[in-house]
Amino acid sequence: MSVRYSLKGDEEDEGYWNQKEKRQNFFDDADDENEIIDWTGTRIEEFTGPQVTSARGTNKNASFTKPSRPVEIANNFPKTGEKISKPSFRLTTSSETVGTKNLSKPTSSSASSLESAVKRDSKLSHTEVSKLYAEVTSLKRKLQSSERSRWDAPKVSDTIIRMVMGEPFSLEMYKSLPDKLTLLDSAIEYHDGNSITAIVLFLKKTLKNSIFISELRKRPVAINHYAVYLRSMGDEEVLASQLQTLGRKEEAAMCRYRLTLQESSPQARYQSMKKCTDLYFEGYKILHRETVLLREQCSLLNKQILIEGADSKASRERKPPFADCPKEAELYFLPLITTLYYCCKYHFNQSQSSISSPESLVKEFNMSEKQYVMTAAKACANQRKWADLETLLAPKKWIMKTKKPTVGFDRIVGILLKAKAPNDILQKYMLMMDDATKRLETAKKYKIHSVVIETLKQMRDLRGLQNYRTEVKYGSSEDIQLQTLLKNTSIKWKT
Repeated sequence: MSVRYSLKGDEEDEGYWNQKEKRQNFFDDADDENEIIDWTGTRIEEFTGPQVTSARGTNKNASFTKPSRPVEIANNFPKTGEKISKPSFRLTTSSETVGTKNLSKPTSSSASSLESAVKRDSKLSHTEVSKLYAEVTSLKRKLQSSERSRWDAPKVSDTIIRMVMGEPFSLEMYKSLPDKLTLLDSAIEYHDGNSITAIVLFLKKTLKNSIFISELRKRPVAINHYAVYLRSMGDEEVLASQLQTLGRKEEAAMCRYRLTLQESSPQARYQSMKKCTDLYFEGYKILHRETVLLREQCSLLNKQILIEGADSKASRERKPPFADCPKEAELYFLPLITTLYYCCKYHFNQSQSSISSPESLVKEFNMSEKQYVMTAAKACANQRKWADLETLLAPKKWIMKTKKPTVGFDRIVGILLKAKAPNDILQKYMLMMDDATKRLETAKKYKIHSVVIETLKQMRDLRGLQNYRTEVKYGSSEDIQLQTLLKNTSIKWKT
């Protein structure tokens, strides 16, 4: 290493530079470590390599190590007669000059890393370095764009497809009303019920109720799925309220009716049903028939409450008719026909003015004569009240303007057979059957011999009587009757 000094000054300062007193060099550091500085004099990093000292002030404690690159410190000595100015120096190497361009601060960590990699690999060409810098710049732009768009809502079609395919999705990024409605319309176009329900619930949560109702009314398919969801959740009250608000008045009315049926107390159900009829059924032409039926149901329940109250008291006190026939069950919530059967069973002979009279029940609810006769016949047969049955089937009870019975006696015989009526009762009503062939078949099936013999006589079937002799017991009343008919020569038998 060669060191050159150049100083400027007057001749009177020659003594200062030539004095033999040992002084520390003006540029020597207080410690043994040397520094690398840039052209502005700013310290860049500590340098632990060779110690740079002046020619006069040598640091004896410093150890000299050969630098990796030769360093030259150039100072300009002044000419004779020139005035000394501030010392100046220049730090150079044999291969390059340290300048502002080489020591500029890196703009980012990635660029610094890339620059370090380039410096380590001296084989990279200028083109390859440019490509690397271009790639880094492109990646930066993509990263910044990704960070800016991370909260942007994805395409509606992409979200719907993810919902249909069962993949994870999020609806929270859709903020505007048009985007939300587009979501719902797209789901309806895909005919996917789960997607429609999920989006409807999202709209319910994020929109004002008035806007939600207004937009949902325009989409009946969405209303259907929303109603199914509410019904599956078991919240009938909310379902009825929402259907009423959405304009589905018929469905809302039926939903309210189902709610009234959940009341277990007869009095509470009666009040609830009456209120439901007045608020949700009355006044709608399309629900006129249902309104009439519901009012009849209210009247029936009210009648059941009154009859059950009186009968429960009589049953506890063992009063007729419950002294001989104990009360089996309560009358509440039973159908009209069952209520009529109950009244026929316990209050058959009461006057029409009585609240528990079967005839008053028939008149109030406009029941047919056939319904009354069939129900009363079952009640009398099961109670084995044959006298009441005869009163019921008397001509004044069932003969109307047509002069024909309301109920065929074949139906009455069927009721008696199920009730296991005695043979004399069966015989009596079998003979009243109009169809002789059916009467004969029924009598043969249940072995009512007297009816078979009488029917064969009416049919003038001599061969049938002769063949039937084997079915009757010899010497019985039926056998005697049959022998008498066979010996009667006045009857014109069919041949």
